[in-house]
Amino acid sequence: MAEKKSRGASNQQVGRAGEYFIVAELNKRGAFAVPFAGNMPTIDIIACNSDESRTVYIQVKTKRGGKTWHSSIVGSKLMSPKSDELNFWAFVDLGSYDEHPRFWIVPDWWIKDDIFKAHQDYLGRHGGIRPGNPDSTHHAIHENRLCQWQGHWEILEIFE
Repeated sequence: MAEKKSRGASNQQVGRAGEYFIVAELNKRGAFAVPFAGNMPTIDIIACNSDESRTVYIQVKTKRGGKTWHSSIVGSKLMSPKSDELNFWAFVDLGSYDEHPRFWIVPDWWIKDDIFKAHQDYLGRHGGIRPGNPDSTHHAIHENRLCQWQGHWEILEIFE
């Protein structure tokens, strides 16, 4: 009988790995961070500074290869910068087995604005209607759209 080959980590395992890498990195840098076990689709991690005077909420998007993360247009809209942002997205690229993960830390207002604008541009190139499945809410976020946010942990403002 032929040996069954493993497909590697499932999508759920990849997502969980990304969350744990973010939690580990935050704790390594001096914040307190835990994965959020509640039923909130936009919160994967809760983190705070050492005196608990600032708490932030983080949604994690993880990929293990390729150039895009999967997201949705739901909730995207034109937004202006928020100086008091408490919600963030952390994008994680796990890379291959022998690579260290790479991280992008992005304010919630920025990514919602970016998704909205990118989707409007996409629709504009296709006559205002999404080709294939007009009802789909899927949105791919290409790594090159996040360049300015790679490694920018400091925007969380939870480190001494």
